[in-house]
Amino acid sequence: MCSLNGYRCNSNDDEIPKNTKDSLIDIKVCRKCRIKDVDVLLLGQNGYCNMCFLTATNHKFRAALGKSKIIRHGDSILVDHSGELNSTVLLHLIKTGMNESTHKKLIFKTTVLYIDDALPNEITDEDRNSLQCKIAEQTKNFGFAYYIVSLSQVLNKDDTLDIRQFDNQLVKDNNDEQLHEILTNLPDNTSRTDLLEQLRRKLLLSAARKLNCNKVFVADSTMDIATKVLGNICLGRGAQLSTLATFCDTRCTDIKILKPMRDFTQQEMMYYSQCHSLNPIKSKKINVTTQPATSIQALTYNFIMGMESQFSSTISTIMRTAEKVSARNNKDNQDMENCVLCDASLDSVSSENNVTAMKAIEVSSLVSSKYFNARTSVTDKENESFSDKKSDRTSQCLSNNQKCCNNNSSQCGCMNGKMGQLTTEDVQKCLCYSCQLIFRNSNLLSRLPASLLFAVQQRLALKKMKEDISDFLI
Repeated sequence: MCSLNGYRCNSNDDEIPKNTKDSLIDIKVCRKCRIKDVDVLLLGQNGYCNMCFLTATNHKFRAALGKSKIIRHGDSILVDHSGELNSTVLLHLIKTGMNESTHKKLIFKTTVLYIDDALPNEITDEDRNSLQCKIAEQTKNFGFAYYIVSLSQVLNKDDTLDIRQFDNQLVKDNNDEQLHEILTNLPDNTSRTDLLEQLRRKLLLSAARKLNCNKVFVADSTMDIATKVLGNICLGRGAQLSTLATFCDTRCTDIKILKPMRDFTQQEMMYYSQCHSLNPIKSKKINVTTQPATSIQALTYNFIMGMESQFSSTISTIMRTAEKVSARNNKDNQDMENCVLCDASLDSVSSENNVTAMKAIEVSSLVSSKYFNARTSVTDKENESFSDKKSDRTSQCLSNNQKCCNNNSSQCGCMNGKMGQLTTEDVQKCLCYSCQLIFRNSNLLSRLPASLLFAVQQRLALKKMKEDISDFLI
């Protein structure tokens, strides 16, 4: 290993202090215009004056939209605004782009949606109403159309979503208690955080359809993407890495989720907000570096923050690597082969002939099961009893949310429609491996939203119909 103390450069020691002196001068002068003093110092190396920094930031944002060639004239964009720093900067960048000259002007319709994710017992109604008023006022100052919806609306069907414009009245929903109960009965904070993220994405897509928007902007920064990448690897979502890191999330066929802030660091957004005197309404929830991590997501955040403080390229390396890692995609995949919760390709169905990771998990689960020894000697009657216990059926009539299936009521929509009742196995077949882990050790049929259970029921009915008519197809 070379030693810095023994370093020599062809016996010419004058070159070393000269280069050092030049580098110090470069830090004091803007590296772009070479005239003004440095006001913004990024990563301890790149120094900019305020004007050049703002110009470079706006160019980075516009370049992200331009390089993808996804945004078209007349597109209707739904912006997910949380009131945090990321989304506040995103709204300001969009507003600035719309005020540019004709040939540089952003030409799409912008609608802002705030998802109220405050749960009961976490915040008082007064504080909740105050937060909603502040975010509404902030969005109004930007000049965008503003809508608000409660996160618990995701428990309803798409056609019953209550998305409204804010009128200074507290927006609550009757499903708030139900969502809180679902989250409370999950086994740990990791599962709760993962479920909330998936439900939020589902609600964004449903709201976009309701508001006639064909694309969605989310304010995920480089730090957010890196945290999700490492966290999702731990959660068994490794096949979704490229979807998380790329500019466009195309898991949904009719609506694309875009990430125009994916190249922005947290430091750049902080400097940008200071230059324009932007005041975020909320702070980031995952910022728990001073507390013990209670979930995989929080632990991942702490780990990346610690690595970034010592190695400044950690976050960008994670994100750029995730872009290049992708699973084999089957172009013929249909919606029936995707998870009903996260819309990713199903990986929970193992192959019968090939040796796969899912097959290994099934074998390991079988060996470690407490029923393994009993299965070799139980009678057929005991096997039937165990099977009935495992395949618990839902007691919900999914057509009208009335508990009538167990009573064999003649007015039960699902019985008259011959769709039958769902079992736990039916639902698990429509969930990917990681989404199944969310509901481990909990009652799956009572934890999934009714809209997802209805989607499972429709999928099974369509599959049965195809099997019935397959003999008549040429």
